[in-house]
Amino acid sequence: MDETQDGRNTTGTYGVVPVQFVPRQGQDWTDKGNAAAAQGDYEAAVDAFEQAVAVDPDDGRARYNLALAQQYLGDLELAVAGYRRAIDLNPQLLDAYINLGNLYGELGLQEESLETFQQALELDPENDDLYVNIGDAYRTQNLYQDAVQAYRQALMFNPDNAMAADNLRDVRERINDLWRRLMEQERRIDAEPANSARYAELASIYLDMRRYDDALSAANQMLALEPDGRSGYDMLAAVYEQMGDRDQAAETYARIVQIDPDDPEAWEHLGTWRSLQGQSDAAIDAYVRSVQLDPLRATARFSLAEAYLENERYDESAETYQWLVQHADELQADDLAAAYAGLADTYNGMGRYESAIETAQTLLTQFEDDPEGYYQLATAYDALGRYDEAIENYQNAIDSDPLNADYYNDLADTLREAKRYDDAIEIAQQAIAMDPSLVLAYETLAQIYEETGRKEEAAEAMEQVNMLRSIEE
Repeated sequence: MDETQDGRNTTGTYGVVPVQFVPRQGQDWTDKGNAAAAQGDYEAAVDAFEQAVAVDPDDGRARYNLALAQQYLGDLELAVAGYRRAIDLNPQLLDAYINLGNLYGELGLQEESLETFQQALELDPENDDLYVNIGDAYRTQNLYQDAVQAYRQALMFNPDNAMAADNLRDVRERINDLWRRLMEQERRIDAEPANSARYAELASIYLDMRRYDDALSAANQMLALEPDGRSGYDMLAAVYEQMGDRDQAAETYARIVQIDPDDPEAWEHLGTWRSLQGQSDAAIDAYVRSVQLDPLRATARFSLAEAYLENERYDESAETYQWLVQHADELQADDLAAAYAGLADTYNGMGRYESAIETAQTLLTQFEDDPEGYYQLATAYDALGRYDEAIENYQNAIDSDPLNADYYNDLADTLREAKRYDDAIEIAQQAIAMDPSLVLAYETLAQIYEETGRKEEAAEAMEQVNMLRSIEE
């Protein structure tokens, strides 16, 4: 049990905590889980490790064992949640970091994968396999120079690491291919230095190489050749978008809609970047213009509805989501589910809880186990004081989407309201494990501790709240 299905080393084995650190009953369940895992019966292993966790919820190794069994069953998101909680309980548990990093990679969460491997490296800074994992995470994001450095570091610690050597050769070939493309494009420009399209292709290559200054230079050359044309601004916008430069991207799209005021896509992009700038009114105006130009443009309507909802313009939000629901034939299945969820969310915001329940139930009838359907249903039940139904549906939402920290936090808060304090603490801690920057989860935890007379722990949780808020400011 040392490798994942794709052959990557996880070093993940079912470790047994020494008896003196585990209550006898918990050790019995751990032994049963290990035995089942050795026979390849991971369902039985999960059942046994769940019992071990129930005996000692604060045992990080027990959580790790459960997560590893879930991973081998293919319950990847549940395994992620388990590893996060195991690390929260035992920050020295190296195998949990490694397996978690690999799982994030399988789920396409490359930035989270990289961050997790780097955290593991702090525990074992000379682990050559960890450097290979880091190199792979960089390579997947096309960050080739960083990947080269990671693979080299792996080979410095272990010259016989064949995977590091193979992957380094692969990255070198990718880099060489980009350089070949670059040189060929430079030759084409030499042959036609006044051809703006040639510079667009050059800028695209520079973007692939993450050479943003060179990409901007190529885009500006396009503008110099065609000052009144749009293609240079399109390329400029693409560069700023990839850089994540909100202000420059927004201003570039503002220029584009001046050049071409009848382009609904450009107005939608402008709305997106205005929203990221925090200019909500300007974002709404841009989305409205996009929808006016193309009434069937569903993406713009979704963005408009979300902007209305975020700004508590509930009537307009409801009207926009209702339009989407009524035009179901124009939507993909996922979009229709999102429209129902948004409408239910709007009704909850308006205090129309029965309407929210009805809409969420309609969503779940059409799209079984949709997490947002369960979540909006739970939110409505919670507001009505129907705590048992709220708890059940928050748990259903978590089962459908175990990576959403907000679900855990809201469940914890409802458990608090129902005075199920031990369960509330456990779930609030899980929310924090999933997202250590979630201020609301620390506030929920502090409130639980306050209500149960645990003043010192409440004060510690509030210290975390104040620290995170100071970072945000």
